[in-house]
Amino acid sequence: MASIEAPLKNPDIRAALRLAWRESQPGPSGGHEEGGFIVQDAARTLQVLRWPKGAGNTIDVPPHRGCRLEELEIVASFHTHRNTGPDYIQEPSETDQRAVRDDPDLKTLHYV
Repeated sequence: MASIEAPLKNPDIRAALRLAWRESQPGPSGGHEEGGFIVQDAARTLQVLRWPKGAGNTIDVPPHRGCRLEELEIVASFHTHRNTGPDYIQEPSETDQRAVRDDPDLKTLHYV
């Protein structure tokens, strides 16, 4: 997988991302983070495997040694920023970006 466009054009992946957003209970206060991995099998079929529910503005990423989960290749990861108030950012924070950039288990050609 060379770019994020393929997963984002997949209607099943888009539906799973929308569900994670709704389940995070977005709003100006309250809610929690939701996240997951977009994975592909040997036939290159994509699906979302969700992480355990986060707490407030944090979420724990499950182990994903070698950029794999349940024998599936991880092609992308995501999590919500559920607080929509004016003091909160919705795009990836510096911490989010560093966590992905510095994660040795996401250093593969299939991770976008």
